[in-house]
Amino acid sequence: MYITMTASNFGLLFSSAMTLVIVALMLFMSYRLYARNRRQAYRTLLTSLVFVLAYHILQLAITLKLTPDSPWVDFAGKLLHIYAFIVINFAIFELYHRRRPRTRVWFFGLLATGLLIAAADAFTGSPGTETAWLERLQSTPALDGYQLFLGPLFVLMFVPHVGQPRKYMASLMIAFTTQLAVISGTYWAPEAHAFKTIAGLLPVCYYILLFALLFERVVEILQSVYRSSITDGLTNLYNRRYFMGRLDQAIQGGRALGVIFCDIDNFKKLNDTHGHHKADGVLKQTASILMEETDGIGLAGRYGGEELVAFVVGAPQAVQQAAESIRARTEQETIVTVSVGYSIAMPGEPGEALMKQADQAMYYSKTNGKNQVTDYAAFGEGKSSARPKQRRSGERGANA
Repeated sequence: MYITMTASNFGLLFSSAMTLVIVALMLFMSYRLYARNRRQAYRTLLTSLVFVLAYHILQLAITLKLTPDSPWVDFAGKLLHIYAFIVINFAIFELYHRRRPRTRVWFFGLLATGLLIAAADAFTGSPGTETAWLERLQSTPALDGYQLFLGPLFVLMFVPHVGQPRKYMASLMIAFTTQLAVISGTYWAPEAHAFKTIAGLLPVCYYILLFALLFERVVEILQSVYRSSITDGLTNLYNRRYFMGRLDQAIQGGRALGVIFCDIDNFKKLNDTHGHHKADGVLKQTASILMEETDGIGLAGRYGGEELVAFVVGAPQAVQQAAESIRARTEQETIVTVSVGYSIAMPGEPGEALMKQADQAMYYSKTNGKNQVTDYAAFGEGKSSARPKQRRSGERGANA
């Protein structure tokens, strides 16, 4: 069997082959996302890509003359293309927002409208002979117009709500131009091969843009998941596990540093008298001060409860200045004060031991007037026994 490759056929063959590769990559990414987190958005994205894959497999089969030469095949391909376009655009929207009842109405309404328009193109008009009816299937102006209309509609519906509006807008403009070329090559200038070539090649650009959009969104989602796994949800400070890991890395790197340990004074009383909402607000304010004071010179974390910690890379004077600045700013900018202790790392000293020393220095501040900064080295090893090795939760509340 010999296939004569015209310019339009070559454009369609190239477009379908390239699109199959791109869509296959998108399908793999979407499947991995859905396998890890069975969200409705990923299911919709998978469904849309299956539609797109089916459509371009059909186009490839038509170009290579692997399907019966029937107007019904072309007609089914047009309807499949419209469905794929609708579903993939709703899938992109759902990557950023949950599907609401109103969105669901639009989704099924557009699918139903496409089916009704296809039926109108196929079955309205005088019956005539079977040959005339089949010829009518090759010209579907209402269905082609509906496909053209969908692009501007999605610009109005989705562009303001998608996190990458420029890229998404560009993809819709390419889809609109592609459909305009299809209509021009079908109804206005059937002999002009340029329109058919454009209609065959532009979809590659469309799916490249969609792939870039999906890839960036996947990166955003993965970054968000990773960020949530290493930070505290209330304060946005790093959690204890991640903080200790980074502290150990800094110590092993031989860098001069010190650890700061802060405990909000009278926090239990604040909780009891003003409620959790107010107490949480104060905790976030204090955490924000720690982040600002250690930005560029260290790292801040939440150790547990109202205990906030940080390490500062630099000379002992830098650690002392940061500790005092945290204490002073908390007193000035919030309705609470903090008791602060810090300890300077010695060569070969593990992170846990350094944290324990800073904790003991903080406890000394707490039990000797509160709202002060204590250097672990200043009150000496001999006095560290003034603090129990392990406080019970009740003792923490009583001393807070």
